[in-house]
Amino acid sequence: MSEGGGNAGKGCILVVFLVLAMGMIGAGVLVTWFAMPQSGPEVAGPATPSEPAHVSSEGPVVPVAPRAKMGALKRIQDRGVLLVAMDSGEPPFTGTPPMYVPSETGDPDGFDTALARQIAVAAGVSDIKVVHAKYSGLEDLLLDPTPKVDVLISGYVPTDTDGIAWSESYLEFGLCLVVPAKSKVRTVADLFGQPIGIFDDDAAAEEVGRLVKGYTEMVRLEDGYWDQLASGRFAGFLYDYPYAAAEIEAWYVQNPSRAGSLRIAQYNLTDSTYNVGVRAGEQDLLGVVNQAVKSWRDSDAYGEAVKRWLKGGKAVEATVPAGKRVVKVEKGDTLSLIAKRELGSVDRWPDLWDLNRERFPNPHLIDVGDEVVLP
Repeated sequence: MSEGGGNAGKGCILVVFLVLAMGMIGAGVLVTWFAMPQSGPEVAGPATPSEPAHVSSEGPVVPVAPRAKMGALKRIQDRGVLLVAMDSGEPPFTGTPPMYVPSETGDPDGFDTALARQIAVAAGVSDIKVVHAKYSGLEDLLLDPTPKVDVLISGYVPTDTDGIAWSESYLEFGLCLVVPAKSKVRTVADLFGQPIGIFDDDAAAEEVGRLVKGYTEMVRLEDGYWDQLASGRFAGFLYDYPYAAAEIEAWYVQNPSRAGSLRIAQYNLTDSTYNVGVRAGEQDLLGVVNQAVKSWRDSDAYGEAVKRWLKGGKAVEATVPAGKRVVKVEKGDTLSLIAKRELGSVDRWPDLWDLNRERFPNPHLIDVGDEVVLP
């Protein structure tokens, strides 16, 4: 989607998601926050001002920029805090799982927050402050000349908006197909002659229009889509996988009688990325952001964050192609380790991923007992 995941659709289940998230989060780590100003964007409220922000439970994994004499880095270092534009939910700071999830103490957590903390350290500061805006207002917030924020990190697919430069990808994902658990629909081809649902987004509508052939109606919704899918309003709902997995789990908590009533039928129907936005003229900051993204992605902390925040739902039912050999995932396995063991080189893990994109939502999300198709 051109502006990340849903907004109002998430709002109805965000508080419920806290119940689910608390079991994963454990003891929250406090972050230094400033009080919300009388006017302007909303910012995360104070927690424990005397305790410094930390980067993640795994610690910083990025190189730290030297003291800057000019530019965006000097502004950030002089201020001592990285200002992050993020849709934190409605009402603000209630959460947009899995990207922004308040901890037990109300402090920011989640996948995007973990990245923001890494970028803060790379920029030479120890604190982050989330500045809230709805998805539709995030780019305007970033481009405000004041400036009110330094970076935009909010499950956001890059756009061609003038004045914004985008980082390297910090997450690759695709639209997934969600259907009722007992549905006979297995792929988008089975949606021919039936109504479909999508999140109300023009870019998503364009992608789905190319992807799904012969549907009778495209229902665009901002909220209530899981209820309508479960009740048969449409045959399938196509949505960003990271948000779909988290929202469905939270919806089950809110509606225990419907637990297990939905399933993800297909992964990775499209090739999309989430990226960090900065002002186009702030190349010093963009360089630091790209280095932070690369260092994080190259670390064990990245895979752990993917598993912690982006895993959800039962695995897709996928048959093994005729004539293909498979191996079962063992404890501690990654695609790289399997590639080394079965193909002779860790560098061949992308070959495994290309063959298994329909079986797993992300290269990091393989479990013991899963079958990996070999070349």
